[in-house]
Amino acid sequence: MNWWHILKREIRQMFITDRRRAIFIFGASLAYLILFSLLYGTHTIKAVPLVIYDEDQTQFSRSLIQAFDDSERFQIVGYVTTQNDMENMLREKEVYAAVHIPIKFAKDTKSGHSSTVLLMADGKNILITNTVTTAAQEIITAFAKEAGAKLTETNNGQLPSMALHRTAPIDFRLRVLNNPTQSYLSFFVIGLCMAAFQQGVFLAVGASIMNEYQNPGELKNAHPLSIMAGKLFPYWISGTVAFFITVIAAVHLFEIPGKASLTSLLFLSAAFLFAAVGFSAFIASICNNELTFTRISIAYTVPAFVLSGYTWPQEAMDTVGKTISYTFPLSYFSNTVRELMIAGYSPFLYRNSLILLLIGTTLTGMATVCYTWRLKQKVPT
Repeated sequence: MNWWHILKREIRQMFITDRRRAIFIFGASLAYLILFSLLYGTHTIKAVPLVIYDEDQTQFSRSLIQAFDDSERFQIVGYVTTQNDMENMLREKEVYAAVHIPIKFAKDTKSGHSSTVLLMADGKNILITNTVTTAAQEIITAFAKEAGAKLTETNNGQLPSMALHRTAPIDFRLRVLNNPTQSYLSFFVIGLCMAAFQQGVFLAVGASIMNEYQNPGELKNAHPLSIMAGKLFPYWISGTVAFFITVIAAVHLFEIPGKASLTSLLFLSAAFLFAAVGFSAFIASICNNELTFTRISIAYTVPAFVLSGYTWPQEAMDTVGKTISYTFPLSYFSNTVRELMIAGYSPFLYRNSLILLLIGTTLTGMATVCYTWRLKQKVPT
């Protein structure tokens, strides 16, 4: 039986005999795409519940409260009259943030003295805390700048533009490239999809290899290279198709940025799938049964994603973590996909693709050797 007959046999098994293999490859990444795109569909955290403790009770303090109310990042859900009430609402998670405006806030500000506005936030959820602190700083800074300009204009008789420059001599501006809204949908979802995509490939290829151990006589006369070529090629092609289906769905259904060129995505995905197929074939070739392989592949998935540098940058890892991350194919794939999708280019595209091809070649060779040895143990010549 040559590699072409093995390939046709494998396609029949994938789509007819054991359809779960096709479901793994085509369904895993799409399932994660739908789930997490719906979760992060708002792009950023909005309407964080906020309580106000206004001791000043002046028109000036109410102007600051209005600034918080106008922000889409906050939703004022109540007002309290004591410090204890404010802290209790935070403790009971009725709100995630609180603003305390001190007594004599207007008087101290207008007389030129410093006045402190206190922001309290629940730090158990760092994403909410970061959103709250950043948004509150922007609101208070803008309010202070406007208030200072009005005081200078009134007290010194200066024109509004001159008063503004005098109270705020340094104007800070921020420009964020590629993801200016800091959207979690753009940042997070593609990486999760690729982690699920990798797991789908692992499970499909593992089921294929394990099937031959259960029926060792069917391919006993075929050359080992023909077996590997015929068995793995359909998963490489199907995986590439599944990858582009996921990307198209991400761009057109959930409006995730899709600035990457077709050529760059094809080159990178083909290299990654070669590595992923080779990796799963090698692990499957040394496992005694499909249950053991499934356990190993699942145990591998979480560390591979965590250490891939997708959520926590490799540059910030210690030496041990960084070294381990270099052994995972996902480390050379997920970040590069995100850069291509959001920015349209990645400076590491060709380097990472070549590394993936090298990993795939090595692991496929090792898988072939192990597979041949295992078959010889089951089917004596």
